[in-house]
Formats: sequence, structure tokens, C-alpha cells
Amino acid sequence: MRRKKRRDRERRNRFLVGTTAVLLVAILAVFAVRSVLRNHGIGDPGTSAAAVQEETTTVPSTELKTAVTINDIDITGMSRAEAKAAILAKYRWNLKAQLENPDEGEEPVILSDLLNLRLERILSEIYDSGRSPKTSYQLDAEGLDGEIGAEVAELAKKWDRKPVNGAVSGFDKETNTFSYSDSKDGRSINQEKLAADIRTAMKEADYDGTVTVSAEIVKPELSAAEAKEKYKVIGTYTTKATANADRNNNLKLACAAVDGKILQVGEEFSFNLTTGNRTEARGYKPAGAYQNGMVVQEPGGGVCQVSSTLYNAVIRAGITPTERHAHTFEPSYVTPGEDATVSYDGYAGPDMKFVNTTNSAIAIRASFYDRTVTVSIIGIPVLDEGVTISLKSSKTEEFDNGGVEYVEDQTLQPGVENVVSGGSMGSRWVTNIVTKKDGEVISDVFFHNSTYKGHSKTIARNTSGVVIPAAGSEVLTIVENTETAAEQAGDTGTEGTVQAIHIGPGETIMAPVTQAPATASPAPGPDHAITEASTTAAAPAPTAAAPAPAAAEPAPTAAAPAPAHNEPGTTAGNVVTPAPSATEAAPAVSGPGAVVSETPAAAPGGGSETVAPFPGG
Repeated sequence: MRRKKRRDRERRNRFLVGTTAVLLVAILAVFAVRSVLRNHGIGDPGTSAAAVQEETTTVPSTELKTAVTINDIDITGMSRAEAKAAILAKYRWNLKAQLENPDEGEEPVILSDLLNLRLERILSEIYDSGRSPKTSYQLDAEGLDGEIGAEVAELAKKWDRKPVNGAVSGFDKETNTFSYSDSKDGRSINQEKLAADIRTAMKEADYDGTVTVSAEIVKPELSAAEAKEKYKVIGTYTTKATANADRNNNLKLACAAVDGKILQVGEEFSFNLTTGNRTEARGYKPAGAYQNGMVVQEPGGGVCQVSSTLYNAVIRAGITPTERHAHTFEPSYVTPGEDATVSYDGYAGPDMKFVNTTNSAIAIRASFYDRTVTVSIIGIPVLDEGVTISLKSSKTEEFDNGGVEYVEDQTLQPGVENVVSGGSMGSRWVTNIVTKKDGEVISDVFFHNSTYKGHSKTIARNTSGVVIPAAGSEVLTIVENTETAAEQAGDTGTEGTVQAIHIGPGETIMAPVTQAPATASPAPGPDHAITEASTTAAAPAPTAAAPAPAAAEPAPTAAAPAPAHNEPGTTAGNVVTPAPSATEAAPAVSGPGAVVSETPAAAPGGGSETVAPFPGG
């Protein structure tokens, strides 16, 4: 019995020892696994993948066991970082490029660090490629052709310059003569030689030297004297004005503002910025203009005729305008679709713009004489010999959007209606650019569309029930402008003296000008008056003046909403400076309650490339 108990106790002891041993082994195994996982950043919530990556990247690169030299430096046994530091400690990049004959202020240029770029590529091949490295490497330009080429191209941008031809540079309004600038040599660096010299410097380990950049002189095509002989009128256009003295005053001032303007290659012209604000303080007179669909007396009224004439001259010079807006209503001094309205405010609103896209500077000549506006572009021709450009516009649609406006006239019997003005239809026009070679059409392509509003029909009637006789003593004549009856009949006033005008080298013409040179623009010179066969047919002149009574101006209560400003090549703008018809009679009214009336507007016509009479204003 006692022996049995002892055996049971021994068995229990052995079991406890075995169990304890198993548990101890298991615990040790768990700690070992956790230790391994922690070393790899797994299972520890405080360790991120970024931290593991950081820990990995901070481990020094494996030391190079193979004997390797870069240039003359032995990097055997060095890590990548140690090898780079050893090389850069001896070699410092400071390679410069210097022009052979620099102008004042042209300093040497330090080239981009091609040494470091080449070194990085060599170290990557040695330490990161997984292949056995070569025993020696050179810090030369191998594999850097693209980088060297880009560096040379940048230096060419910096140091190359185009030759400058002699060109028109100024205009003296006192003597009516142009001045011309001297030509300038250009320069072109030898890019091929520069690239080869950079490679040689790197091959010879001359990283702190200077590469001399040779350059060739590029001669201009034209001297000032030669340019002077080549300048001529490359585009011209003429329109006829009315007898309205205030409006004609505005035309003279606008012509004077743009006359002699010089535009360098690539420079943009703005009509508004060139003339500035057209205000009474600057001499502009109130004259008829359209604003928000109504006829108003506005300072500078009429200057749109100058901008439209310039627009046509620019087209014929082979230059495409960059901004143009159609008038609210059809113009009469150019064919609809070939106008260019500008705003009263010289610094905002619709403008007429173009960029000098020719290869030389150009000049603008503009004159107002004998109720004629002439604008010419002076330059070196850009069109081939025998090639001409013009506009062709045609009406594609008419629509009645003017409505009817009634005005009170107590001289009429009740129930009687008198049509004062028949109004006009709205219209849409399409304009093409026509190119001819020796008179034959070689191109006829779409340019832009234009839309114009119609004028309202005006009818006089008496709804008061009271008739007031139109006694002769009560007849009242109202004149819309400040001209005398003689001037309206065709008197040219003070115009008639003679002055010598110079438009180009050796060109002089005796031309009549006004006696008040402070306000009158010079008459055109011989080039300025160069004419071409017009390719845009003008509308026929009316055979007879319309009888009185004449059309009434729109009543203030019938104002149409201002149309939106449109982009070039689209539809109507918001300001118009109408020109009264050349056939217009002095408006008259009679009796109390009568209205101001005028004759119906003349049919729209077109300007021309010749100085010729033209119906309408």
C-alpha cells in the first residue's frame, strides 16, 4: 500500500515537470516569434510601413568589394555615398561659356552641372545594377548628347539675335515727312562647335574651365536707304462725308490722331487708345450718334467713319484685324458688313484693332479733305506682285424690327395720318475676303457675319381734337447741324489753300488743305492717293433727293435696348455714328406741337479705293 502511494506521487511529479517544460518551450517560442516580427515591423501597432522603409534606407550601402576607379580615384571598399563624396571633393563643376566678342554687359554663363549627372549614372551602374562593374570609369560626356544639346539651345536663345532691317521709325507732322532707322547686324552662335567643345572639356576633366563661343555676324537685308526706296502704300481706302460741320470737325481730329502712327513688327494698334477719349475738352463736337438704339448728340459723333475707313485699308494691305464690331444700324458710308464701330469712351467698349504681322514697321496716313476721308497703310509689300485683297458683302436676310412710332402734329386734321419716315428694315449680311491675282479671283472665302437693326416707321397724327392752322408766320425751321445754308449747298468754307505734302522718299504733291492747320489733317501725298480697281461694288446713288417732309428723329420714349457687344466677325455692336444723307434737305416743321423731321435716309452705299463722290454720310 505504501509502495503504491509512492509510485503515484512519482508519476504526478513527472507529469508536472513535463507540463512545465512544454509551457516553458511554448513561451520561449512565442517570444522568439514576436521578436522576429518586431524586427521586421510587423505586428507592432506603433511601427508604420514608412518607418520600416526609413529604417531600410538608412542602412549604409554595401561596401564595394571589387577594385574600381572613377577618373583617377579608387573607390574600392567605399559605399556609394562615400564614393560620391570622394569624387566631388576633388572635382568641382564650374564650366562656363563665354562669347568670343561679347557686347557690353554680356557676361560668361555657368553651364548646367553635367558632371553630377554623369557621376550619378556611373554610381548607379556600379552599385545598383546587380552586374559586376567595370574596373574604371571616366567622367566624360558619354550618354549626355541630349542634355548638351538642350544647354546649347538655351545659349542660342540668349545670344542669337535677328538682323534688323532699316525701317520707317517716325513721322514729322510739321514737315509731313517720315524718318527711317538704321539697320542692325544680327548674330548666330555656332551651336555645333559649342557642343563639341563642351564634350572635349569633360573628356579632359576641365570642369572648371571656360568654353569660348564663336558667333557669326548676320547682315540685314535692307539698309535705311534701301528700305526707304521700298516703302509704299500697301493698302488704301476712301469714304465720303456729309456737310455736317461738327461731324466733319470730329473726322478731322480722329484722322489727325492716327495720322503718322508707327507700328513695329508684332505691335497691336487700338483705335480707341490711339485717339483717346473723344471729348469736348479735346475739341470734339457733339454730332449725331446712335446710343441704346436712339439718335443722340454725342461728342465725337462720326469718328466711326474713320475707324471703318482704316479697317478697309488694313484688309487691303494683307493684314487681318483682331477686333471689329458692326454698327447697330446699317452704315451709309461703307457697304454694310464692311464697317467697324468704336465707342465714345476711348478706353472701353467696342474697338477696332489689328497687329502688324508684316516683316517690317508700318505707318498709317489719314487725312480729311473736301469731305473725304482717306486712310493708307505705308509699308514694304507683303502680297505678291499682282495680288489684291478686298471685301465682298451681300445681304442674306431682311426683317422688320423697327416698329411704328407715332408723333403728335396738331396742324393735321383728326383722323389724318402723315408718314414722316417710312423707317427701314433690319438686315443680315455675310462678308467674304476676295483675293485676286492679276485681276482673276483665286480665293473667295467667308470672313464674318453682321446683323443690323431696322429704324422705326414714324407717323404724325392729331389725337387732340384741336386743329391749329399752320400760319406762315409760325413756320419754324430746325437745322440739325451748325453749318450755314451755303455750306449745306456745297460751299467748302475755308478749304482752298495749297501745301506741299511728302508721303515717302522724294515724293511731293501740291494739295489743297484747310487754312486752319491746327485742326485739319494733311491732304494725301502721291502714294497716299494710289488707287486700285475697287472689287466691292457701291450701291447706286439715288436719282433724286427725297421730298420734304423729312424723317423725324426717334422719340426718346421709343429707345431700343442696347445690343450686346459682339466679338469680331459676328453681329452688331452698340454704338453708331450715322452720317446724314448727302441728299438731305433742311428739315422743317410748322405750327405748335410740330415735330422735327428729316428726309428718309439714303440707301446704304460703299466706300471705295478711289476718291470719288459717294451717296450718303
